[in-house]
Amino acid sequence: MKVKILDERDNSVARILLEENELLMAQAGTLLALQGNITQNTTFRRSSTKSNLPNPGIIPAESIFLTEFRGLDPKNEVWLAPSTIGNIIVHEITNYKLITVPSAYLACDGNMNLFFGIPEIKLPHNNQDLTLLSITGNGKVLLNGLGAIYTIDVDGDYWVNIDNLVAFENSLKYEVTQQKLQGLRSWWAKPKLFIKFTGEGKLYCQTHHAKDWGHLSATKLKSK
Repeated sequence: MKVKILDERDNSVARILLEENELLMAQAGTLLALQGNITQNTTFRRSSTKSNLPNPGIIPAESIFLTEFRGLDPKNEVWLAPSTIGNIIVHEITNYKLITVPSAYLACDGNMNLFFGIPEIKLPHNNQDLTLLSITGNGKVLLNGLGAIYTIDVDGDYWVNIDNLVAFENSLKYEVTQQKLQGLRSWWAKPKLFIKFTGEGKLYCQTHHAKDWGHLSATKLKSK
């Protein structure tokens, strides 16, 4: 499976070349175009963990729909476009399992394994958990982010705003901490959640996050 990322500066698009019998597992709804003799099959993955919220029916367990593309001829193309505005990067899994925020997963080699819930990050407020998607095996993983994605080769300690997290290798140990703002803004601002990573391994972060981006977009909309 060969991958080429187009328009890397703005809104990235992934062009994947599939040989005969090669399988691609992509997040459903991200297909832009395809060419060749390709079969498609949709599957469903969900977390086996239960929510600790008092009304668990309001927020469903983490889940993801996947579309499997299999090439039946020697030359096939699949074009993927993520739902968010931002970049796509390719991570090659060799030694370490990759752990991602579910919304950051775009696609991977079909011979890899995807599962929820290990690890699961406990958040220190509202009794909530951040359920992550784990990817194992050898091959390529495509990640998408809101805005630009930057790569950090961690060697020691590194702190990341939890809303900017995309993915990390499981060679890194992590700890969730809550930081309070100092000064005038601390009167009304909520404490920020950070993840402290320790060890050696790759870490991926995005420059924007959905909460602030959604709030900024809402302020530009006119009410009817």
